Amino acid sequence: MQRRPSFLALLALLALACAAATPAAAEDAPPARYEKIRVIDFEGDIEALVHAYVKRRVEAAVEEGVDCIVLRVDSFGGTVLHSKMIGDLLLEVPARVHTVAWIPTKAISGAAMISLACREIVMAPTASIGDSQPITEGAGGKPEPVGEKYESPLRTWFRTYAERNGYPIALVEAMVSASIDVLEVRPKGGSTERFYIRGADYREAEDDAELVPGHRKVNLEQVGPAVVRKGELLTLTTAEALRHGFVQRRFDGGPPSGEEALLAVLKAPGAEVSYTAMTFSEKASKWLLKLAGILSALVALAVLLFVWQGPGLMTIIGGVALLLVLMINATAEQLHGFPIFLMLLGVALLAAEVFLLPGFTIPGFLGIASLVFGLLLLATGRTPDNLGELDTGVMLGFGLQFVATVIIGAVALVVLGRFVPRFGPARRMILTAGGNETPVAAPRAEAALPGLGATGTARSPLRPAGSADFAGTLVDVVSVGTYIEAGRTVRVVAVEGATVSVEEASA
Repeated sequence: MQRRPSFLALLALLALACAAATPAAAEDAPPARYEKIRVIDFEGDIEALVHAYVKRRVEAAVEEGVDCIVLRVDSFGGTVLHSKMIGDLLLEVPARVHTVAWIPTKAISGAAMISLACREIVMAPTASIGDSQPITEGAGGKPEPVGEKYESPLRTWFRTYAERNGYPIALVEAMVSASIDVLEVRPKGGSTERFYIRGADYREAEDDAELVPGHRKVNLEQVGPAVVRKGELLTLTTAEALRHGFVQRRFDGGPPSGEEALLAVLKAPGAEVSYTAMTFSEKASKWLLKLAGILSALVALAVLLFVWQGPGLMTIIGGVALLLVLMINATAEQLHGFPIFLMLLGVALLAAEVFLLPGFTIPGFLGIASLVFGLLLLATGRTPDNLGELDTGVMLGFGLQFVATVIIGAVALVVLGRFVPRFGPARRMILTAGGNETPVAAPRAEAALPGLGATGTARSPLRPAGSADFAGTLVDVVSVGTYIEAGRTVRVVAVEGATVSVEEASA
């Protein structure tokens, strides 16, 4: 009789403890059905604009009190840098917001990585996920693996997402590296438990090694053939993803037939569902970002021509190109101060080369290098912190566009400089001499070049190239010294082919 009150008191204490623990558990584990769902469209190549778009939409959804974000993933992947940035963003979403990767067709490479960062993956019947090995463009344009040096950190990121969201770690690693084979094992005795381990770990372990928590190797047995054989990259169908634990939510009759079926399972009665996708300006910026190398080359050409020959039509073209580059990078949220500093430094060095130093020396080369490198960082979203990331394809694409545009632009400028001035409407594109409103006429191709020691008058500023009047004949000349103002007397110091070099004549 005396023991009964103590027993009842113990039960009461246990009940109070459970009641106190319930709210915390509810905060950590979101409900299976949701009141406010936001569907975010996610498709195409993964790059800077896509990261900025997803970041803005996810942050807005969290601020608006959404309790479930459905990321509609349909992508073959993209840059490693921006895939990881999106994955990390999803990993940091508060626990009160459930994240679902809805894959109607495919989530390959970086898109698989992003899907694994979500707390839940749901796939349509014919969808696929996986094949995330980092590659680069090899000889003949064929894709080639970049090697273990880059696969190792990528596997680490994949493991982080898998551990957080409960996906099989060994299988996730097999999506990244073809050197990994994965076995499915279970405890002996007909247990329904299933574990996935690396084949090399299983073969090399001692019998008493604990390969999975609570189970020694001697108590485990392999189930069927290897799930992933060495030399293969793991890509899962919907049925395989369901079997191996990547897709955990069950639907009547199998996988959901479409998005409506998925939402019907997620929605609580009377729930609000909203949709968001890229705006027109975001789509336009995404397209223009692919032409960043061309735009940057136009900026570089405009700066060089402005410094050496003064303002003209190319200055306007370069200004528009620079404005587009800045707007694109602002939209992509990768407008950083360091690239802009390098560009300004490059312009300053080029100006010093033209106005202060004779000839073309080290400051000129450093100025061009600083300008081009600043444009490269600006157009590709690089900073000193992420220069070592993969994505060599982005850098290579920028470089090819830049070099091709510079070559074509230089040839076009030479042709235009020779022939355009002969056409009336086009004369407005040519620089005026010494403030005169009348365009400087093009030198006549058949005119004889002045001899060594001949003097004339500079008709345009020589920075160092320009034109000079020798006895009524305009001739293209190049200053061998410092900047020479229009109207100054010049003397020919060298004639090499069609190149006439001059210096300012003494008073």
